[in-house]
Amino acid sequence: MTFDGFFREDDEAPLQQGDILLAPLARLAAPDVCTPPRWQGLDQERHRIPFGAEPEFLPADALAGYSPAMVVTHDCHLDKEFLERYEALRKQGTRKADALRMAESDPDLDRFLVVSPIIPVTAFRSTPDAIAGQSVIGLFGVPALPRVNLTASAVDVTFRATIDRHLVLRRVASLTEAARAAFRLALARSDAFRTPTIGFEIEAAVGKRIKGIRTVAGNPLLIALDLSDGSSLALVQQPADIDHDGPGRTRPRR
Repeated sequence: MTFDGFFREDDEAPLQQGDILLAPLARLAAPDVCTPPRWQGLDQERHRIPFGAEPEFLPADALAGYSPAMVVTHDCHLDKEFLERYEALRKQGTRKADALRMAESDPDLDRFLVVSPIIPVTAFRSTPDAIAGQSVIGLFGVPALPRVNLTASAVDVTFRATIDRHLVLRRVASLTEAARAAFRLALARSDAFRTPTIGFEIEAAVGKRIKGIRTVAGNPLLIALDLSDGSSLALVQQPADIDHDGPGRTRPRR
């Protein structure tokens, strides 16, 4: 599985949607129920939670483990509290540099984010080619990254965990804008569109395979679909304020 321009070389940007982290994941499951095979490698610890003596409160097993994971939370939610604190300090007359420093030094701001595990493609029933072609709903194909021992994998967006950013061990890699746009499309296909055919319907309408999606330089209202014959199709999207330099929070550890 390859994807030219998938990973970004610059590792100095703040935490962003699409970043690959090494972090703990957890979920709750009914006791004594088999774990889906693709998740078994994520379960390094299992603990029974009785939830007290109330008979209607069924016990649950908490399963947790460390794994490569991709940030699902959008950029605008990764520094929302930080920006609110910064603006409040500025309104109080605090100098810009001091306001930034004071907001950065507060460990409780923007603590929690949502991530999904990155799992080797061999753990899924779908073929590696289908995953690499981003045609499997609920998965986002990730090419191998040998320098960090990451094999060809997929983000399983059906498994999402809310984690404390203070538990993140390090950032493994960041995505280019083109790859981040593709990830946002994968999330939308899985969640908002709620249909596995939206991308395929576009392909059927134009008679060509969609090979990639990108923003159009100089025009924030357009996105372009790169088609299999080398042509592209421009689509109008709603305007949005996206900071492509990422949120203003402290850069994660590498």
